Amino acid sequence: MYEVCAMKGKEYQISQAEWQVMKVLWECPGLTAAQISSKVSKENNWSDGTTRTYLRRLIDKGVLRYEQDKKDSRIYYYFPVISEQEALEQESRSFLSRIVKGRAGIVLASLVKNSDLTGEEIKELEEILRQRRRDKNE
Repeated sequence: MYEVCAMKGKEYQISQAEWQVMKVLWECPGLTAAQISSKVSKENNWSDGTTRTYLRRLIDKGVLRYEQDKKDSRIYYYFPVISEQEALEQESRSFLSRIVKGRAGIVLASLVKNSDLTGEEIKELEEILRQRRRDKNE
């Protein structure tokens, strides 16, 4: 399954497997391919080569960058170009435009009803709704 995302005017598709790699790098930016492979192999049965393939694809899509080690040119450190928040917001916009098409209220209500939200998350949602109401009334 692929999700279509836009980054600075450029659209790209990111697979579920690529999202797993991105999540690791959002948690720990600057890891090597071997370190990333070690982390994702806990959930998947990927070889080191598979992880490196996903890294190359993400670089080609412009969502990852790398830096070469100054002492050992065989080692690369990988960094996300976009934040997790930016990616999630784009993913939400993409979902709403592709699937919901003007019926966001129904989907949002369903998500809230079926989610195990913390008190802090509920307060945050209430504040977002208050702000949206103020914006609509202006």
